[in-house]
Amino acid sequence: MAREETYSDSDTPDLTQFQKNRFFKGKLMTPRDMEAEQAYHAERLHTINRFLNGKGIVHGIDVQSVTETSDGLDVTLTPGLALDGNGRPIVVEQVTTKSVPMPADDSVYLFLEFTEAAMETIPVPDTEGAVADDTASNRAVESFTLTYHETEPDEVATTPDVEIPNLQSDDFTPETLRQLLSEQYEQKQWTRGTTGPAVFIGAFERTPDGSWVPIDDAPARPVVLDSEFLFSVLVDHVADTDNPHRTPVTKEPMDVPEDVDEIMNALEGLQAQVETLQDDRRSLTRYVMRKTIKDRIRFFEELADRVQEQSGQASQLARGIVDRSREDLQAVRVREEDYEDQLDALIDPLVELGDHLEPVTTEESLENYLRAVSNMQAAVEERRSLLDQVDAHDEVCEAADSLEVLLNVVPMDGN
Repeated sequence: MAREETYSDSDTPDLTQFQKNRFFKGKLMTPRDMEAEQAYHAERLHTINRFLNGKGIVHGIDVQSVTETSDGLDVTLTPGLALDGNGRPIVVEQVTTKSVPMPADDSVYLFLEFTEAAMETIPVPDTEGAVADDTASNRAVESFTLTYHETEPDEVATTPDVEIPNLQSDDFTPETLRQLLSEQYEQKQWTRGTTGPAVFIGAFERTPDGSWVPIDDAPARPVVLDSEFLFSVLVDHVADTDNPHRTPVTKEPMDVPEDVDEIMNALEGLQAQVETLQDDRRSLTRYVMRKTIKDRIRFFEELADRVQEQSGQASQLARGIVDRSREDLQAVRVREEDYEDQLDALIDPLVELGDHLEPVTTEESLENYLRAVSNMQAAVEERRSLLDQVDAHDEVCEAADSLEVLLNVVPMDGN
């Protein structure tokens, strides 16, 4: 990428293409070549950090105390790691106290800024006047400076505005939501680094007794959220089907009418709502049952084709399950008992199929299949809810789809 004087002092977040050294025998390596080598690796890392992780605290860097002195304020920080707006890591390696001038007002907003400090001054050999100085710094340590604002800066707001589509509209689909959120995410990424590289770490105000305490309503510190954390939040949200947003649910007291006609009208309205809910449940139940049977037909047809060459008997059993499933698809209505009976009758053929698959599939994939069949049998025998039985059935279909057929197996009798 285009460089300024050193490989890490640019505050410009613009994208440019990466440039790297080309090495060949006899190449004369100059300081410019060495700096280009450092710049290539540093800028790649910084660019990835900026667009994938963003700016904020990765770990630690709490403001332990703010103490007033005769010269200003002493701010003590705990160890930690942050990423600035240009994707550069800022490391506080130990409990560190930095000083800032005394603010004119009674509030202060603290920031960390990336910097470099020269170290290890060494003599420069005489090169016949090519170098002006007799000494130069042999190393540069990546460090930080502590700065502050006396008014709340706009840039500390880190929550992006996301426009959620109308989920109740007729043309809404999960793909619509995914596409819209993806476009907004892409637009948000291009704003990374435009608010400046400094990292906000806390806000404090002076109390009447002269001490400095955190401001209660101060903006939150920007935090870098790793993929594992975001994934766990997503899983928790999706899995909580009852109340994923943790919204308090309170029932408003019902106004009980005194007039008999009003009471009858209210009861009729409630009865109509109950009937509508029952109809909706029957429709959803039928849809779920039929969909799982269709999935079973598809997965076991594919399995029959995959094992045809290795075991004709296993292929025949799989096709028998497909034929039975097509009959089930025609027979199932809305009674959950019918679906449960179909699953119960399916257990023996599934177990027999597993016996014939043993010589032609990997041990691990077959164990997963037999475990799924056992779980479905338990769900049926224990008369668990329809949702549990459907889930166990889908597990069997997925395990059948994941069976790994061994190659170069001598075809078994029955082909």
